[in-house]
Amino acid sequence: MEKKTIDPKQLRSVASCFATGVSVVSVINPEGAPHGMTASSFLSVSLDPPLVLFSLMNQNQMADYIKVGDPLGISILTEEMEGVSNHFAKMATLDPAPEFILKQAAPILENAHAWYATVIEQLIQAGDHVLVLCRVIDLAALPEKNPLIYYQGYKNIT
Repeated sequence: MEKKTIDPKQLRSVASCFATGVSVVSVINPEGAPHGMTASSFLSVSLDPPLVLFSLMNQNQMADYIKVGDPLGISILTEEMEGVSNHFAKMATLDPAPEFILKQAAPILENAHAWYATVIEQLIQAGDHVLVLCRVIDLAALPEKNPLIYYQGYKNIT
């Protein structure tokens, strides 16, 4: 079989055809402040034990702040939180910056659609990314709100 070279721009374009929710993953940085990044690569892995995962580019600053055993928050965004997503994707800056609350030592965005407080269980190298496998230790949801959806750009589901 002939090995085909895959164009990264085409790969990103095709990947954007799969609708995903939008989350912000967050940790406490070495200075003691919350640090977050937008992630649409979040997924549930296992119910027993309760595990979730997200993908992190090796060059992302967040990679310098995570290690096995650390608390990590995952905030699922509502459709009203597109600006928050852009803020943590470094596409825009909100002033004031979004507020975090601590749940089980994990920073969680206030007013998130749903959230997970986790502990990093394993870091798995995968090409130019690392898969961050996390054990869920607390969680909650506000089902009356609608999630922010990304499908070739942000979409509202209402």
